[in-house]
Amino acid sequence: MRHCEFLLSGGSLRGLTNGGSGPIVLGLHGFLDNAASLACLAPAFQHYQFIALDLPGHGKSYHRPAGAHYNQLDYVQDIHELVLSQGWQNVFIVGHSLGGILASIYAAVFPEYVSGIASIDACGPLTLEPDTTTEQINASLLSRLPKVGNNTGASPRIVNLESAIKARCQTTDTREAHARLILTRNIKPLDSGEHTWSSDPRLRTKSTLRLTAQQAENIMRNIKCPVWIGGASDSFKQLESVYASRKAWLKNSRFELFSGGHHFHMVDPGAVGASICQFVEQM
Repeated sequence: MRHCEFLLSGGSLRGLTNGGSGPIVLGLHGFLDNAASLACLAPAFQHYQFIALDLPGHGKSYHRPAGAHYNQLDYVQDIHELVLSQGWQNVFIVGHSLGGILASIYAAVFPEYVSGIASIDACGPLTLEPDTTTEQINASLLSRLPKVGNNTGASPRIVNLESAIKARCQTTDTREAHARLILTRNIKPLDSGEHTWSSDPRLRTKSTLRLTAQQAENIMRNIKCPVWIGGASDSFKQLESVYASRKAWLKNSRFELFSGGHHFHMVDPGAVGASICQFVEQM
């Protein structure tokens, strides 16, 4: 995999690509991950142009300007700007977690640009009940306010990679080798020889509003392309039951259950990649 870069109106969107010349397969990673979490699937797409992106604020991509924040629909706009800028048609999107949610929204809103999607440990948008609206807005706005006493000119936070890897493994089901791949791409060197985060700390602020179940249904019913959904036996997402409740919202879908946790595609990329590639070739 080699570096790739696309200039959007907001800044540079970076990622990793296999440099192929076939149809476009676009990889969208999960929350607080980056392109490194999807690079493992590249061997399955050797006959395609596989591009794993760093979403804005993640990995090596640009940060949104001061005063801006990170909302799901803004990511969808970024994806569409990228697709238009490159003149892509019939894009197949592989998304993990947040990336799978974005793939489903994009496929519904701009169906003419998407040939199909593969959603890894995600089955459409996350939802909350309408009566949580006020609570959501309150939590979101408070999370975005500058902390009292914060010095905007303060030195960047020093990151110890080994400590960050250990913390990630303790709080998630990510394996050490996989956490290392992801976090190595989420840090950058300082002149001192130390490292700081390259990802934007504003990613940890609360979402403004989650969609309701009715809105999620509307989105999923408007997906016209074939949808592959992969769930994990030990993931907190419990996708098998989620898919069972939402299957009727999709026109053409396939569900496969794999062993492992939330990053099961990194544990067995051969099996996951082969399943997705077979799905693409049978569409």
